[in-house]
Amino acid sequence: MKIMKRAAAVILVIITGFILIDCSMQKVAERHEGYTRSNLWAYYLYTDREIRNAPKLTKNYHFAFKAQEGTQPNDSSIIYEPNASIAALRDYLSSLGYIRVKQEGPTEQWERDGEPSPYFVIFRDPENHTLTLTRSSSK
Repeated sequence: MKIMKRAAAVILVIITGFILIDCSMQKVAERHEGYTRSNLWAYYLYTDREIRNAPKLTKNYHFAFKAQEGTQPNDSSIIYEPNASIAALRDYLSSLGYIRVKQEGPTEQWERDGEPSPYFVIFRDPENHTLTLTRSSSK
């Protein structure tokens, strides 16, 4: 009986530790400057698979995450250093079955035919010339 109580206590401590680590990692993932692939916890838990598999267009890139809040969707993004080529991202999204449905200025929205979620947004920042690919979903 003592062993069962100790085992239960150890399991409770481990679960609590993982919850605290996860909350702290979500804060890291949501920082403005984002995170890199070397932050394994944030990379594998908060970066969507389709964003992880996106082409690596530049030597330096980082990831960002924004948790769903109310009606706002989950956003998982990859941000490339200045002057990355947008053509490879368009090809990648097309290969996944997405089509461009909207283009307004530096922003393009891509959806699967008849499926409004998830969708992708390609954004070219006119000020710092970075290129961002974001996958948004309401799940």
